[in-house]
Amino acid sequence: MRQDVDSEIVIAGGGPAGAALAMLLHRAGRRVTLVGRVRYYRAIEGIARRSLQALHSLGLHRAAACAVGPLPRRVIWGGEIRAPNAEWLLPRPAFDAALLEDLHEAGIPVIKARITFLESLKSDVRLGLADGRILTASWGVEARGRAGARRQFRDAAPWSTPAWILRGEAADSAPASAALSLPGGGWAWWSRLKGQQYLQLALTEASLCQARCDPDAWLAAQPDLTQLWGQAKIRHHYQRPSLLGRTRVREGRLWRLGDAAMAIDPLSGQGIFNALSSAHGLAPVLNSLFEETRIAPLERFHQRRQDAQYWRFARAGRDFYRQAAYQESIDTDPAPYWTARCHWPDHQPLHLPEPWARVQVGRGLAIIGTRLAERELVFTPDQPLGIQAVAGIPLAPLVKAMQEGDHDAVRALLVAAGPAAMAVARWWADHPDWPTLPEPALHSSGVTTPSPVDSASQ
Repeated sequence: MRQDVDSEIVIAGGGPAGAALAMLLHRAGRRVTLVGRVRYYRAIEGIARRSLQALHSLGLHRAAACAVGPLPRRVIWGGEIRAPNAEWLLPRPAFDAALLEDLHEAGIPVIKARITFLESLKSDVRLGLADGRILTASWGVEARGRAGARRQFRDAAPWSTPAWILRGEAADSAPASAALSLPGGGWAWWSRLKGQQYLQLALTEASLCQARCDPDAWLAAQPDLTQLWGQAKIRHHYQRPSLLGRTRVREGRLWRLGDAAMAIDPLSGQGIFNALSSAHGLAPVLNSLFEETRIAPLERFHQRRQDAQYWRFARAGRDFYRQAAYQESIDTDPAPYWTARCHWPDHQPLHLPEPWARVQVGRGLAIIGTRLAERELVFTPDQPLGIQAVAGIPLAPLVKAMQEGDHDAVRALLVAAGPAAMAVARWWADHPDWPTLPEPALHSSGVTTPSPVDSASQ
């Protein structure tokens, strides 16, 4: 039973990636329909402050209100105890339900149903529902997580260990979380929220086999984990696939989003942050597409952006494994679990040096408001896609003036930047090889307090 939806685009999946994209497109005046349903998967997830702020900025206030925190993020890695920052805990079913409520409140059509298929045809996209209906739209987005792309992943890690999940009640109702590396290889993330506790494990094959056979005995043999878990019974234990890889961002009229486009190691980055970032990248691509911009440069921009994030997340995970291997090597040979993960994807540093001699100014696509537009960008070895602005101030004019030695022009640009000038100056000072900005410019701008620094526009 065919049913054309009154939308330019249909999104399959109502998690944070799909909900964020729906809200961004709706705000830009696009007609969008989201199809998804709440997964009653009783997980707990951790997010950082920037993810919580992003949810609020998107108008996903009910979803953000589900977050409990801030809580000190306790980390025991390679025997070292750290408290690097804070995190907030999210009960996933309530969070997913709140996302759909936020979309409904914003006036975005939401169809709560099970999806049976999603396919791209020559002139439209077809989405099948369990009740027999077939929805059609001009464009579609696959946002149903890793399962929606399991046959499409490429450049996957040479290792892929399933996650082992333990769930149970907690005698202490106070929210808390901890991440720790395990002796002999593997790591764990534990959380406690509203009388429930959740333990996600990445284990060696031998430990995973033992945990599957007798989870109570395995947990009892882990002193650090037992101290967190306490005497509570394990109510549920199960295995969850842990697919890693990246995909092509577009197939015909179907675009991929979030984990369906790029699935990362949970150790290297937070999944919800990746979901929201993916939506912020795809929304301007689609807005530009609807304005009949040629599709090839849009797809190339989005593919390069996604691939750059994928490799950066992969290198971040590699460096965590290297830290654990190094700490273990002080007293003994590091476990094969760590050494096998110390060399993928490569040996390139997470952040490349940015010598002034290799800073270039050129033209390229950048995210400007809700669209993509060609602008002058600053390219560095660490930012090969280019930087358009810092603290909302275009960077290329400042770099060109410094390259030409025109300090009067630099001063004028910083004065024109107003309160953002101090943020630009602080960002610039983080590049020790770059020439110092003219000191009088900082005083003449009249700035006394720093402004938040924007990340690269791409």
